[in-house]
Amino acid sequence: MVNDFLKKYQEELISEKIQLKEDMDLLETKIKEEKKFLNVLEESNESYFVEFTPRDINAKNNEKAAEIRQILSELESQMSNKTKKMKFYDSRLVEINALINNTAVINRPSDSNNQVIVENNIDDNIKNQLNSIKDIIVLDPYRAKIELENLISNL
Repeated sequence: MVNDFLKKYQEELISEKIQLKEDMDLLETKIKEEKKFLNVLEESNESYFVEFTPRDINAKNNEKAAEIRQILSELESQMSNKTKKMKFYDSRLVEINALINNTAVINRPSDSNNQVIVENNIDDNIKNQLNSIKDIIVLDPYRAKIELENLISNL
């Protein structure tokens, strides 16, 4: 009963982590685009005739560059918040995996015959997990990667 709850919670965390990873990827793309646009604006501001002109040549570009810098700082703060959330999810998943494994061992009697049965069950469990990962790898590669990482950390 506790294991079922922990597994459901683990699945929820994995799905939230996958969504967060997708959001982070989109945010990284936005940051890269904004940096490229800022570089283009700054390059256009480098005029060779600035010393000879009494007016500000590219006032609009300077204003736009300031706006882009502000947007970049906001995007980078969002990225740092998402990174903190990702670390939180990772730590929670590690804790849940440890709890699931410990409760699975605690719930079993500790006879030598039962130890062999537990080892066989663990082997079967690993095979089942690998089969489920094989089934979802094409549909959801992020989740498959996370599942594999969890399986490796459990070993």
